[in-house]
Amino acid sequence: MTWSLRTPFTAARQRAWQRRALEPGELQYAAIGDSAAQGVGARDLDASYVGLLAGRLQRQTARTVRVVNLSRYGAWLDDALERQLPQLAELAPDLVTVAIGANDMVAYDAERFADAFGRLLAGLPPHAIVADLPCFHFGDREEDAVRASQMIADLVRARGLAFAPLHRVTEKRRGWGSFPEFTWDQFHPSALGYRVWESAFAGAVNDRARDLEE
Repeated sequence: MTWSLRTPFTAARQRAWQRRALEPGELQYAAIGDSAAQGVGARDLDASYVGLLAGRLQRQTARTVRVVNLSRYGAWLDDALERQLPQLAELAPDLVTVAIGANDMVAYDAERFADAFGRLLAGLPPHAIVADLPCFHFGDREEDAVRASQMIADLVRARGLAFAPLHRVTEKRRGWGSFPEFTWDQFHPSALGYRVWESAFAGAVNDRARDLEE
């Protein structure tokens, strides 16, 4: 997901994740995504959904986790294919999460989206966990997000990958009461909102943690 204006904060956040990737860890977690995976809207890395999932994996396995956040501010599917996926191929991550495609709703083309997402899935390891799109709450983009999310779910399940129902868990929060779950721009999640995002991945991450313990 993207803001209407790039800020020094987003560049600082990218650098912070790059520093985090240099820290040691017994397990490696790689994330593909956009500014939501960067945690824009949260005060620190650990409050982002990627940070929360890293903490979950560490608790579940009792092993330290090195996070390599490949996401990029403002990323579309093309960025994931052209930049993030090749970087992932150079790693051997124990956990991979993917949440990408929300920015593509600006100019949604179903055929092009399905082709790009299919190519993305083809390049992922078999233990990757892939989310559909978050709920946009109203308007044409939400209608497109519903259709795209169903398409993603079908493609993910057809490949036998783990699916994170992001649209369902965020759609349940629709309404005036969800305002605290967004930051000041009412677009990016707040720290509270990222806890909702984390819940979409939680079950699959727990399953992956058990696999790593076997």
